[in-house]
Amino acid sequence: MSDTATEAPPYALPDDTSLPYGRGELTGIFPPSRVRARLAGWEPFPKITDRAGWQAVPARVRNQTLARAEEALQAPWPELRASVFADFYRNGDRSRFELPHFERRKLLRDLVLGACLTDDQRFIDPIMDAVWSICEESFWGVAAHSFSRRHDQLPLPATDEPVIDLFAAETGAQLAWTRYLLGERLADAGGVAFDERVVAEIDRRLLTPFLERDDWHWLAKERTGANNWTPWVCSNLLVATLHTESDTDRRAVIVSKIIASLDVYVDQLLLDGGCSEGQSYWAVGPAKLIDCLDALYGASNGELNGFDVPKVAATSRYPVAMHVGGRRMIQHADGHGVWLLEGSVLHRAGRLLDDQQARDLAVQLRDAPGGRHERAKTNLWRGLSELFEPGFVDAPPTAAPLIKERWFGDLQVLVAREQEGSTDGFLLCMKAGNNAEHHNHNDVGGVSVAVDGHHLVIDPGVGVYSKKTFSPQRYELWEMNSDWHCLPIINGVVQSAGEQFAASSAEVDHDGNSVTMTAELAAAWPPEAGIHSYRRSATLDRDNHRIVVSDRWQGEGVTSLVLPLTLAVPPILDSDRISFDPGGRRVELAIDRAAEIAVEEKPQDDPNLRELWGERIWRLLITPAEPVSEGSLTLTFRL
Repeated sequence: MSDTATEAPPYALPDDTSLPYGRGELTGIFPPSRVRARLAGWEPFPKITDRAGWQAVPARVRNQTLARAEEALQAPWPELRASVFADFYRNGDRSRFELPHFERRKLLRDLVLGACLTDDQRFIDPIMDAVWSICEESFWGVAAHSFSRRHDQLPLPATDEPVIDLFAAETGAQLAWTRYLLGERLADAGGVAFDERVVAEIDRRLLTPFLERDDWHWLAKERTGANNWTPWVCSNLLVATLHTESDTDRRAVIVSKIIASLDVYVDQLLLDGGCSEGQSYWAVGPAKLIDCLDALYGASNGELNGFDVPKVAATSRYPVAMHVGGRRMIQHADGHGVWLLEGSVLHRAGRLLDDQQARDLAVQLRDAPGGRHERAKTNLWRGLSELFEPGFVDAPPTAAPLIKERWFGDLQVLVAREQEGSTDGFLLCMKAGNNAEHHNHNDVGGVSVAVDGHHLVIDPGVGVYSKKTFSPQRYELWEMNSDWHCLPIINGVVQSAGEQFAASSAEVDHDGNSVTMTAELAAAWPPEAGIHSYRRSATLDRDNHRIVVSDRWQGEGVTSLVLPLTLAVPPILDSDRISFDPGGRRVELAIDRAAEIAVEEKPQDDPNLRELWGERIWRLLITPAEPVSEGSLTLTFRL
């Protein structure tokens, strides 16, 4: 018998919790040894050869999808120029490169779905051209994410150092889905070398760098820094791994490392289901976590089930609460005041988490006018879900739940409406929190008001991303600051960014049919504001059909104070009366202890904000009566 030590397997699967595995609840459910034993094939959607599966797609969505596929056949293939990639380095512009980058992925998605629905050979060569062209790209990501360990910043990507960003991972998943769906049809058209090229590019750009490096910020190895990047990247790495990695040991190691990273993301989720990044980013944060768990569940024949983890189970509650009416949503952080993405995203979360309200809202969003944002049309997984999500595609029209009230105590956000199941009357939202939340806006204490399902008092959202958006100059952008979130300018200064700039004593109380949120906000301003206390309460008085926002402050150093109120519709000033008409019904506003009221109109030249709000938004600028060092303002909205 040889006394030579047994050589370790090439891809070890440690259960030792001192290693990067075994971090939290998910790894407790899915330890590496169990992942290795349970992972099997994953075929969540019919392949092109399953004609019965594709012919069963309902006519409504089939026809819509085929119309986009026919358009894709005629569309020119977008050019990606090096000089345009360099825009971000030179002048901070992201859009000129990103628009054709995403258009390529959109065309590929539409062509693949067209091929699968028809089994028409006309689609195969254009798909082969698209895949080959994408394989030829120097970088699958976008310029804003072109990181390098060797260089602080480069005009063009370092092609010898593959970077896994959101869209490199998403591109790899897009190619993996294409290969899974079309299989031999595509391999026959391009040959064995073509298929091998696709697999090799996914491995070179994604899987090998993921295995070899532990310093990806979204990996959150040090148990900090997890945000929407973590599940967004990981969900696409899972698709790429499960559909292209043939080495079962290596596949299990990649999946176990993904699970370890997801544990950090789950750890920072809130037990109440709140999403600090706002409802727009819910679809690419918590919903991407659901993608990951769905893939693990499917690839293990139901053996790897993480849906009962409490923080996971609560995630579908947030978008349901943020719904105003139609496609309109209450918005916080870097997002949009309407639902942009596919309704199937929310339906799948509701199905997997057994949340009927989420499923009902998803069906209502499916049928709501307004269509989908172009960015939402690039993702092939989500496109497939639009066609095959159980109980969604062919569900009869359903009313949105329009819940009466929800208090997210961990997030410190209250949403309350006058009537359960109806947009009639007022909806009130107030948030507290802090000014270091993900995709943060300085908005501690901000309020939003809707009437009959229409926005009135608003959080404006975010403009088109540029280099400045995620830089030390972020708060030079007007929409990031508290004076556009219905919070006062004190001694000429607005709230500051940072975790220490936070609310305290946030609480919710009920009095009969009224609900009130109260919070102390003074710490959200820097010292030069001179404020010792700034206490805001916001009340929805259902019996009297009114909202009352009451601010009280005290600060010996306060010499000036102006309270702005950001509006989606123009105020109507008639003598001493103020009113609005947000949706066909007049709303009256009474302001107690105001010395001066001015109106400011802000034209919207940003494409994102103009799409959302129209050509302009407005602000009321309310100056209180003297003395300003200690005072109050009360705003009463009535129908």
